[in-house]
Amino acid sequence: MRRLVFLIMLYLSAISFSQNVMEKHHYIGLQPSFLAEPYDTIKALEINIVPINYEYRFENQFSLQIRSIINYRFYKPAPGISQTGLTLVAHKYFPEWMKEDFWLTPSIGGFTTYTYNQLDHINTMTVGAEAGVIFSFGKLISLSLILQPGINYYPDQFSRDFVQTQTGFKSHFGLIFHTGINF
Repeated sequence: MRRLVFLIMLYLSAISFSQNVMEKHHYIGLQPSFLAEPYDTIKALEINIVPINYEYRFENQFSLQIRSIINYRFYKPAPGISQTGLTLVAHKYFPEWMKEDFWLTPSIGGFTTYTYNQLDHINTMTVGAEAGVIFSFGKLISLSLILQPGINYYPDQFSRDFVQTQTGFKSHFGLIFHTGINF
């Protein structure tokens, strides 16, 4: 409990002393994604057809981000909407690591994702870390590249049987790319 109180106090003090380096609090972007699951025996390609990414920055040091997931599976016998869900991300930016007017800002964060696969009828919860950089093109447009290691959890027995895991856990790795506008 003491650690939690200490971390909350540390977090709040960091927010109160942070600099408004990127000057914009809202970000909306597109995050095209392609999915190939390790359990996918049909070798289908899935593409996120609603790749919306919204972020709110607190003094541009910390942020909360929400990403939509609505994947369309391209597979001849049975194409259609497959995975639907959301990802929530908390980021910490490090603009002080670079010059104040520099166009590159490193970040780290944690994420959680929930998806339901409409075609395979499986639930997936994912948690993990994100590490990446934001490339700024002026004060309006930016591009992010992020590495995302984590772990998938399959909460019900049907999902576990489908992905062939007795424990309900499987590794996760993603390469994230998104571009958008800051306002």
